[in-house]
Amino acid sequence: MTGCKDSNTAISDSELDAHVGNLVPTVVSLLQRLTSADPTVTHEEDRGSGVKFTSPLSFPDGIGEGSIVCEVFVYRGAVRLDLHIDHNRMFALADGTASERRCYLNDYVASVTLDADQETLPVEFVRGVVAGVAAARDAVRRHNRRAAVPWHEVRVAAQETSLVR
Repeated sequence: MTGCKDSNTAISDSELDAHVGNLVPTVVSLLQRLTSADPTVTHEEDRGSGVKFTSPLSFPDGIGEGSIVCEVFVYRGAVRLDLHIDHNRMFALADGTASERRCYLNDYVASVTLDADQETLPVEFVRGVVAGVAAARDAVRRHNRRAAVPWHEVRVAAQETSLVR
């Protein structure tokens, strides 16, 4: 082991950086499939060669704003992808204003670590993300359809500030 290179890493950091770049078209395609919109792409300065994608997400009831945030970066000698839904939907008070409680029904998080030689996302991961985002997007409406009585229904309101992180 030397001070210049991590001896536990099978391939060099520059090769891993290239693999991050190779995943960009696959991630863009996934986000377009999820939101029918082109994502914005930024480079993550604090994560070295990481790339961050943000794609707008709408909810069926039209309340609040959301986005799918996806980060691809080098992590412990491999390439990692973290994806989550960021939104400003809060449980509503009786008067219809937003409470201090985030509507967790619309939350979704997914992550996968890829071997350095993988050029695409695993099919089962993509299926899980597509199903998970669809379920999170429709969670409030699905909950309310199952409510036996009106007072068991959930109401949401948009938080006045910017998106919750």
